[in-house]
Amino acid sequence: MKYVLSQKYDTPELMSKIMGPNPVKLEEELLLDCKIPKGSVVCDLGSGQGLTSVFLAKEYGFKVYASDLWSDPEENRKFFREMGLTDEQIIPVKADAEALTFEKEFF
Repeated sequence: MKYVLSQKYDTPELMSKIMGPNPVKLEEELLLDCKIPKGSVVCDLGSGQGLTSVFLAKEYGFKVYASDLWSDPEENRKFFREMGLTDEQIIPVKADAEALTFEKEFF
């Protein structure tokens, strides 16, 4: 498979934010033939330092809640802004996957 979208994120600076297999490539593969409409509100659960959240916002036009228990939301917010995203496009959240406070069907 050619990873057309994720190739844009293959820089040393951005790759330093990942651990293990490339999550951006995995995300691109998972979203092949994506039927989720642009502008949809999605949760990137376990977003880490936010690279996958950036990918979802920039490449698919989703409003992303970047949710992670271990990452600092303010550090992520700074990264998101550096990547050209607004606070309305991507929202960093410190949350435990087993205790999410979002309303049912929010995403």
